[in-house]
Amino acid sequence: DSRNSGSIDSGAASFFGTPLSTVARAKRNNMDPPASSRPYSSSTTSSQRRRPHRQRGGRTSRQIEWALISTIIFSVITFLKFQSTATVRKSVPGVITTQDQDRPRPRHDVYDGSSGSGTHSHFIVWMYPFPPPNIEIKDDWEVPSGDQILICPYKTACYGKGSTINLAALTKDTLYNSYILDHPYQKFRHMKEFCHHIQVIAMISLLLKNDGVCVQTLGGYNWFCSAESFSDYNPYDNGGQSWSASTESSGESDLSISKFPYQLLSHKGSSQVLSLAPDMTREEFATYGPWNVSTDVRLGGRYNSGEDIQSLAGVGWYPFLSSVRIKDDPLNNYSGYYIANSLQQSPPMKMPYSEEAKERRSLMEKLDIVSMFFGGADMIQRNEKFLREYTNEVYPFGCRSTLTCATLKAHKIRSYFSSCLTLTSTYQGSVLYHDGSSPSLNGLPLLNPALVNFTSAIKKAKEEKDLVLLVDVVDRSALPPLPSNARWLSADIPKGYPRSCQPQSERIDYCYRLLSQYANHAKVVITSRIHVGLPAAAMGIPVIFVSKGGWLPGGKEKTGRVAGLLDIFHRIDKTKKLTLGFDLSGPIPPNPGNHEADRRRAAFWHRLKRVSYYEDAARIFGRIPFQRLGAGMVQDDFHNNFHVVMNQTDLSDWRSRRTIEAVLFFHPNAKILIHVEGYVSGGSQGLFTIFAESGYDVRLVPISSQRASVKQIKMLLQKFGGVFLSKGTFIRGALPVALDEGYSLDEHGDVALMIGKKAAVKATNKTWVASYLSSTQTQQCMSDPTWEMESTEDIAITVDRASLLEHDIIMDTRCYDLIEKNCIYNDDLHWKYGKETGVLLKLSDGSTARYCEGQIWSPNVSCKERVEYMKSRHSMSDQDAMISTLQQGCLCA
Repeated sequence: DSRNSGSIDSGAASFFGTPLSTVARAKRNNMDPPASSRPYSSSTTSSQRRRPHRQRGGRTSRQIEWALISTIIFSVITFLKFQSTATVRKSVPGVITTQDQDRPRPRHDVYDGSSGSGTHSHFIVWMYPFPPPNIEIKDDWEVPSGDQILICPYKTACYGKGSTINLAALTKDTLYNSYILDHPYQKFRHMKEFCHHIQVIAMISLLLKNDGVCVQTLGGYNWFCSAESFSDYNPYDNGGQSWSASTESSGESDLSISKFPYQLLSHKGSSQVLSLAPDMTREEFATYGPWNVSTDVRLGGRYNSGEDIQSLAGVGWYPFLSSVRIKDDPLNNYSGYYIANSLQQSPPMKMPYSEEAKERRSLMEKLDIVSMFFGGADMIQRNEKFLREYTNEVYPFGCRSTLTCATLKAHKIRSYFSSCLTLTSTYQGSVLYHDGSSPSLNGLPLLNPALVNFTSAIKKAKEEKDLVLLVDVVDRSALPPLPSNARWLSADIPKGYPRSCQPQSERIDYCYRLLSQYANHAKVVITSRIHVGLPAAAMGIPVIFVSKGGWLPGGKEKTGRVAGLLDIFHRIDKTKKLTLGFDLSGPIPPNPGNHEADRRRAAFWHRLKRVSYYEDAARIFGRIPFQRLGAGMVQDDFHNNFHVVMNQTDLSDWRSRRTIEAVLFFHPNAKILIHVEGYVSGGSQGLFTIFAESGYDVRLVPISSQRASVKQIKMLLQKFGGVFLSKGTFIRGALPVALDEGYSLDEHGDVALMIGKKAAVKATNKTWVASYLSSTQTQQCMSDPTWEMESTEDIAITVDRASLLEHDIIMDTRCYDLIEKNCIYNDDLHWKYGKETGVLLKLSDGSTARYCEGQIWSPNVSCKERVEYMKSRHSMSDQDAMISTLQQGCLCA
């Protein structure tokens, strides 16, 4: 057929409705392909999508014979072409195709940005979180095929179709890698324009990293096959001026300053700039913080950067940043997405409660209270109606401190301790120009990533990484001798830095310089600032936290704002006799609370990935899977090889997942093999996908039967060795390798727990105890806070699965301690409040709280003993003595 050139490639219609050879000819030198090459939408008629057909006539037997031969040849060539296409897809650096996306990916299955195969590929790119303006995308929308790959990582943009991409991997060793790795800072710089930069960075990087590749913006006509014409583009350039002038007033930056390649996002010949880009106001993503610091703060001579460090942590999860809201009233006249992670004292934050149920629910579903500190019961009372509906119908309240959790639980508001979102901070950071001196201000210029030596400078800094950074230390007399490479910094932004600390752009610049120094120069950070220590620890830097009898840089610690946050760090406090066991001249041990930090980070991910925008953005910027901070802290004296047998239904059951969580709580570096009956390698992992995403080593493998007879489990451990647990067994602590071999059974005669070595599992007289709870005992364990285990020596407890399925776990019961406390994803609450406990007290501010005498006031002193002491020592009444102990741990948890 002369109309189709007689070739298979040109005879088979491409995704663009144009023979591929025609596109290939047109795309040379960045020419326009024919008009018929525009991508189809669901509005395209079926007649437009079909190939022209010849009019049928009578056929001879020879014609039929030739037709059969042609069909066979065509099928063989098509099969070979398909195999080649599959190879092309999997060789593209940074790109995870739809085929790969549908299956669970182990931690190593991420493209590393190595060179492509050299085979010509056509990439249609759409990096925006919203659909393209020129294509009507519906469920029946057609996606590219053949060697044409659609990259559309936001499910909200392309109905979940297309391939994902890891820009951190794709841009490695390019000019743009720093922009991607430090995306929270760049989102502040470019606001709504940030996605335009991400779109062109993805396109240019595909050209740079793959030979013979051409790219096109989804909805456009033009192919681009060379990166040379975009060599002047520099997303870091601000024209030598502060980026505050243009960004802060309009939420937009001046793209022309960066020599932005508009042709990638515009129809050729169109007078409309960015004609292919979507409306960036379809959804909003806001953080908090004043654009301008108030006069009284500026006249005081300083501004604490901790507020902006927290804002950066929230922005890191957004696709882009739309606006900055007032901290105390961020939700007023706002209908967009908002991550709430802040300290709220006075005035308390307002949570608007609309009388319109639909409007109220929309606001709540876009709000994530992931990490907030409430300084008093009055804040809860002011927002109680909102909080009860939010926590009952949307998601529990994430508490930044344990005191906030205790206050909320005293009011029976669903909550959990989350710590601070700054624990998810991640930056490559820049390098600062300095001559080795210790500057009094954090005002040194940043090394421009556009410079040729930037990559080598970053690498050199990270290899040396020898500075001892001291940031706002309250008690210098408590410090060990400081080496010569110590440098003093401050988290307080001076009022003259470097022009003024008034606009937020200057403050974010200051924060970025601090974070860059932690990431690239710090051997250890010594501080008394929470929002210095937490982001540094999140980047793997050892942190020594110095306190002085409760005094911190912000004043006396009496509100509980850091309660529960300090266990991550090394500690120095002379008043509490907390000292270091090492000096600063040698190697610094990793943070002792790294495993706890990993659990908090995992719970943040588990919560935030519910929002498609946040999940997709995290994958785009290479944040997932998490690199666990405690991955190198392996304890050889404890078991690190575990096995559980399940069926496929268990993979969607939170109870089965909690069994695995308990193992990881006490053995975070364990390798856990889950043997699943009927599981097909590469199949869906259900709720268990979260483990690999969080950085834990949990793997699913097929097994022929889920039975747990003694014989079968012995055979399992003879092959692998380690510890076997049934799916209803929860360990109560770390299991030493010195434990005797042996096993315990449940009431059905199946193995509940077995410890054995490879090649031989001996039936020894084990000295350890592991109990099984009957149906009645399990129900008591779940519902009665006064019920106690018969033994406190059990290394594990096996509960009755049927009872666990049928009944609720009540807070402060033994099963609450066993299952809900020793877990990883504590944001996923599976417990309820029971009867009132403690003594209800009315406080001086009119609020109420509950006092529990059985809790601990301080080591070896109960709350009841402390109250008796206060009564006798200060002649106080029972009520006054109980109130005085509430802030010291006697508030009912």
